[in-house]
Amino acid sequence: MPSVAADVPADSSILCEGCGYTLDGLPPGANCPECGKPTVESTSGDGRHSPAWEAAGGLGPARSARFGRTTWQAIVHPSRFFRGLTARDPLAPARRFAMIHWFFASGLFTAAARAHWMWIMGNAGQADAMPRIIVTAGLVAVTFLALWGTTELAAVLTAWEARYRGLRLPKSTVLRGLYYHAAHYLPVAFLALLTTGGHAILVPNDAGWRDSVYSYLIVLSTGIILAAVYLFWTYWAAMRNMMYANR
Repeated sequence: MPSVAADVPADSSILCEGCGYTLDGLPPGANCPECGKPTVESTSGDGRHSPAWEAAGGLGPARSARFGRTTWQAIVHPSRFFRGLTARDPLAPARRFAMIHWFFASGLFTAAARAHWMWIMGNAGQADAMPRIIVTAGLVAVTFLALWGTTELAAVLTAWEARYRGLRLPKSTVLRGLYYHAAHYLPVAFLALLTTGGHAILVPNDAGWRDSVYSYLIVLSTGIILAAVYLFWTYWAAMRNMMYANR
């Protein structure tokens, strides 16, 4: 049984941004024989560029502004953002962008987990300040590493499946997309904290707390399912819009 279902286009081949058809050998100004899309929209007019985060120069407020602008574009307009993202630029800036988001998301996830634990345990969940700080820092670190590891594993599996299906989607391109996809952990982590922390504030753990636990768990479970759907949808938006990138 072959390990690859179809031939993967060469890295130097020009693919149609619309359907992935190989455009090699077509004259300038031609259209894709498969879908009719003008070839210029897959080459010089593909609209791809590096995001604001990767712009050279500027420190402090300027760099923070570029980080915020890139984050906003990735979260609010994911399909448009990844359709305009270059796929072959260096990975280092994108990785730094992801690490910042993983750090913030890890802090929010840890705060959400702590609010959940403290509400469930009540006074029994209290601890001395120093052990609490150590445990919190440890949870942030573990969550950060889990997000990083999940990203690397997803990149390996995605690249493998693409090769099997005959698609040109190398690991470096997948990683570049997933590093900017890290921005989508931020709203998920915020929603998690809003759910657990908000419930802990609105429904104190007193004698009647068990009356609300089932409703709380339903809301929490629904949030987890919606978060999974959202993360997969944005992941697919990244991969779909970078799949036929030529630069």
